[in-house]
Amino acid sequence: MRKKVNIYKNKISKVEGKVKKVSVIIPNYNYEKYIVERIDSILRQSYPIYELIILDDKSTDNSINVIKKKIKQIKNIPVKFIINDHNSGCVFSQWKKGLEKVNGDYFWIAEADDLCEPTFLETVMKGFENKNVVLSYCESARIDEKNRVITNDSRDLSDIFRTGDWDEDFVISGETAIKERLAYTNTILNVSSVVWKKKDYNEILLNAQEYKVAGDWYVYYKVLQNGSLAYFHESLNYYRKHSKSVTTNIKADIEFNEILKIQTEINNNYIPTDEILHKQKIRLNFMKNIISKKNREILGNFKRNKIAIVLPYPVKGSGGHRTIIQNANALIHYGYEVDIYVDEDFVSTNEDMKKMIEDFYGQCLAGVYVGLRLRYDYDLVFATAWTTAETVRNMPVKNKCYFIQDFEPWFEPMGNSYIKAENSYKYGFNFITIGRWLSNKLSHEYHQPTRYFNFCADTNNYKVLKDVKKEDAICFIYQPEKWRRCAELGLNAIKIVKEKYPNLKIYLFGSNVEGGISFDTTNLHIIPITECCKLYNKCKVGVCISASNPSRIPFEMMACGLPVVDLYRENNLYDMPDGGILLAESNSEAIATAILKIYENEKLMKKMSEFGAKYMKNYDLTVGFKQFVEAVNAILAGNYDMKEEIKPLYHLEPITPSKEYEFVPDENIPAFYMSNTSKFVKRMVRLKRKLRALKYKIFRR
Repeated sequence: MRKKVNIYKNKISKVEGKVKKVSVIIPNYNYEKYIVERIDSILRQSYPIYELIILDDKSTDNSINVIKKKIKQIKNIPVKFIINDHNSGCVFSQWKKGLEKVNGDYFWIAEADDLCEPTFLETVMKGFENKNVVLSYCESARIDEKNRVITNDSRDLSDIFRTGDWDEDFVISGETAIKERLAYTNTILNVSSVVWKKKDYNEILLNAQEYKVAGDWYVYYKVLQNGSLAYFHESLNYYRKHSKSVTTNIKADIEFNEILKIQTEINNNYIPTDEILHKQKIRLNFMKNIISKKNREILGNFKRNKIAIVLPYPVKGSGGHRTIIQNANALIHYGYEVDIYVDEDFVSTNEDMKKMIEDFYGQCLAGVYVGLRLRYDYDLVFATAWTTAETVRNMPVKNKCYFIQDFEPWFEPMGNSYIKAENSYKYGFNFITIGRWLSNKLSHEYHQPTRYFNFCADTNNYKVLKDVKKEDAICFIYQPEKWRRCAELGLNAIKIVKEKYPNLKIYLFGSNVEGGISFDTTNLHIIPITECCKLYNKCKVGVCISASNPSRIPFEMMACGLPVVDLYRENNLYDMPDGGILLAESNSEAIATAILKIYENEKLMKKMSEFGAKYMKNYDLTVGFKQFVEAVNAILAGNYDMKEEIKPLYHLEPITPSKEYEFVPDENIPAFYMSNTSKFVKRMVRLKRKLRALKYKIFRR
């Protein structure tokens, strides 16, 4: 369940002593549902409010009566309520009208549907301790209509090139902010997060009324020509995203043209570097699939290498798919144009497929097409599974690459499917693998050009949380539908541990498959990333078994300070470090011994926790993205030889079974004996598609 914002739960300690005069402007239009809570979030600030200015832009709901009733309850703060006779149709005219009524030395435009923490103003006002600062703002979390947190911050939108510049507080000159950040995109995402030093902004706000979408970006750029910018990285502002808001092609064209206009004006006033010009083009390219043909022709003048990725049909909860999408986004951030092709299902439109991908795996910046016929000429095409390699082999593209995340022949029994999967490594493609072991194995056994990128974790999402209480619990990635996850082996190990410590809580997660497990467990099923982070922080040991290529999950667990247990096998020795993981022999007694070795030794547990969190700070996703893009650059440059000798990272002896634990198989633990996992999945997908197609035909009649 997602965290829900409650502005009334925290006690307020008012700032004492001399404070600056801050006027608050609340522009409202049809937000009767949110306006009272919004006013309360302002009144509950620890930093005193000098005055409150509420504007209503001729609302058609009951906002005016709701606001009047609320104003009667406000004591000790002057309140001005201005009601328009007609709707202005422009937010900047409302900003301008509110600013004309400001008597304070600073002002805060607090949009009527947003919220904030009680310490928002107290924190942001610290920026004005620097006398040159004209705008001071903080990071914003995104919430939905029910106050549920969508994202804990908005750095995915402001820091689109993952520079890390917004990970810490800063004060920078206005010129630096414009030339290095606002020159390519609007990095101040929500006006409610900003406090302004009062100056004459009349002309700027008048000119901003020419903009329909990007006017706030224009305003920040113009204001910062006259002073510095302060930023605080803590998310103290809550920016509401409404699910009913829709981006139309017309609106997209307006936004595209306004972005181009602002970028051009900044380039005329400041000499852009090649890097900034490159970033400007990438920012415009994000809109390629939703703008008109005319604007796509403008984009066509920016020469970029084009890449196609052939993706297996999306499966909810697939970490492999998520990795592909993330690396496709990385290629786009680095200037490539990327399209994804998914096998035809005879029901989904391109838009349906893109929505499915984003619902399952998050933001996807690439174009998405249903069907495997290439729509354009490409400089490079990727296969991403052995089932897609045959298709890619026959595509008329010069450069072909195989993005390999597992040794897939091991998914199959020895026979036709095993040999077909193995033969896909002999097509003459260039290989890019996730992890060192795969690269080492494929280069030595199949003698193809190979590079790798390291296992990394999104350290913005996977990190040590100070406010999560540690439980007497362990967690296990339980995916019985995937043979390589060894669900039966893991459950029998956990049963041994549970028999010794009956009160120990067991969390299962990672699959929606139910099983008749005889001992007490809590199955969380497939959970979002934020919940994974909380789970890893509250558990004492994480168990993640992979009998083929390592999973990314142990690395995400380590980033959260969670000690990990996995198998001591060839596939894990090249990528897993000694300090944060224990590798056990491939039997339930040994796995149980490894779990208990950590669980019963608080000193070891703490040492492994600290090592894992520290180790993973050097392996944020951006590290892997950079390695991946460098590999693609090398392919296109015709310079793909890798001479690195890959050696194991894990040097400890395997954990062997303790004689204390005698293994008794549990007949109630479910065993999954599907003849062929890949074929089973494909049959289920085909059946689902046929049912959807039949339903579609019936409704058309």
